[in-house]
Amino acid sequence: MRKFLLWAKGQNIVEPAVDGIVRRTLDQMESLVRRDLDRLDDSLEGLRGELGLEIFRMNEEMVERCAALSHTGLQPFDQAILASILVKAEALKNEGVGSFAFCEADSDLQPWDKSGGRKEPLASLYDQAAVWVCQDFLLENPEAPEDFPSSANPDSGTQQ
Repeated sequence: MRKFLLWAKGQNIVEPAVDGIVRRTLDQMESLVRRDLDRLDDSLEGLRGELGLEIFRMNEEMVERCAALSHTGLQPFDQAILASILVKAEALKNEGVGSFAFCEADSDLQPWDKSGGRKEPLASLYDQAAVWVCQDFLLENPEAPEDFPSSANPDSGTQQ
């Protein structure tokens, strides 16, 4: 953006006053990003203490699954998240947990498109792993499948 401003100012495309406003805005944005990055370790450490939240490292099986998901068209970071969710769901299922909810606000990993239709292959991958994907932390949207245990019943075997 700064290089563009330099070029645009030289071409008389951007007025000096506008250039100054944009540069001050960029300075503020960069300052906020630097501040947030400086606090990142503290934020992540704070999450470790939250009840009902498990932070886990990727294991070898997750890395292998990530490579196997290259056909999905997802970006590598999203592939890693998807692989981790699928492998963790399988591990929990093997431990006797029957149903899983995964809150995903990033549309790239949601199993539905903008019109609410199934987005393949994500929808099938989640279905095979018995993972219900919702887009809010209240687990209300979209509505849970009929066979999904109620969150009102804490003994239902649901991992959320």
